[in-house]
Amino acid sequence: MLSYDELAALDRGATAVYVDFSGSAPLRRAIHEAFGARTAYSCSVGGTHWSELAAKGAGRDLPGPRPTLFFAPAQASKRIEQWGAAGLQQRLAQAWIAFMKPVTSAQPPWLRVVEHRGPQSAEAVYRALLDGTAAPQDGHIVSLAG
Repeated sequence: MLSYDELAALDRGATAVYVDFSGSAPLRRAIHEAFGARTAYSCSVGGTHWSELAAKGAGRDLPGPRPTLFFAPAQASKRIEQWGAAGLQQRLAQAWIAFMKPVTSAQPPWLRVVEHRGPQSAEAVYRALLDGTAAPQDGHIVSLAG
């Protein structure tokens, strides 16, 4: 796993699939320019980098495929048309069970739920996340009530 500023370390001869949760226009451009036609797919899912969000139409002049927008309700409608509502529910349940098996496995757990109570605990968790010292397998549930 690499951070955004380590883009230059990626193998430019490889085929890339870009699923964008950041919404960062400069990052999207850098990835498209680095991989060009070797970008097999580009999808925009989120926008965590508010100050760098791509303006509408920003993907039009990028090398490689035009980024598509992932919108969960539209995808769910497609699957209901394809499988029916009961079929979608069945597949979601099966996927959830399969997902939760490694998540809750004790050898080693993929995700560990850690509960915190009170404002001081909330601040400590927040600071650990900002500082990058929080363990990646920890999922924090914070309650301000002590």
